[in-house]
Amino acid sequence: MLYFAISNLVLEKGEKKMIKNGKIWPIMIALSIFGVVLLSYWTLKETARADLSQSDLYMDSYQNVDENINKLINQRIAFDKNYHIEYNIVDYSPDNFTLSYTITPTSGNTLEDVTLELVFSRPINDAEDIVQKEYKQDGNKFVYAALKLPKEGRWNLALRVKVKKYTRFFNLIVDTRKHKAKPFNGF
Repeated sequence: MLYFAISNLVLEKGEKKMIKNGKIWPIMIALSIFGVVLLSYWTLKETARADLSQSDLYMDSYQNVDENINKLINQRIAFDKNYHIEYNIVDYSPDNFTLSYTITPTSGNTLEDVTLELVFSRPINDAEDIVQKEYKQDGNKFVYAALKLPKEGRWNLALRVKVKKYTRFFNLIVDTRKHKAKPFNGF
């Protein structure tokens, strides 16, 4: 189509020699190369501007999770050999959401050097993410009490547990309307 547009311009000027001699093809190749370079530049500009979102399962960027997935799986296996996690949701209401996690060492030892980080996120929109680092510890039980959720409905809960050198991610899908929760492992 571009060939016909250029050839019409050339024909209008009366320079039929250029088309007959075959000198139009270098112009077409140059325009094609210029178009490819221009589209490549636009693609790179748009992808650089795009946000990198976090993986809901591992609380890190997708690129880091992709690079370190074997390490994350091995950490989970090592954690599961040494500890057991259970969850209990006491109150599903968005104004007073309360849940607890119980971490039990398989060896019967006491828990030492434990840190937890809990993230509430909506399934589609990350704008309402709630990061909760404050909890009450009672022995092996860790309680997140009276949390305020902005909306009723489905929430993804991602918990990062670090006990000494062991790290584990524990994910729940919670629906505050139906008062249901189920674990989601991802693999």
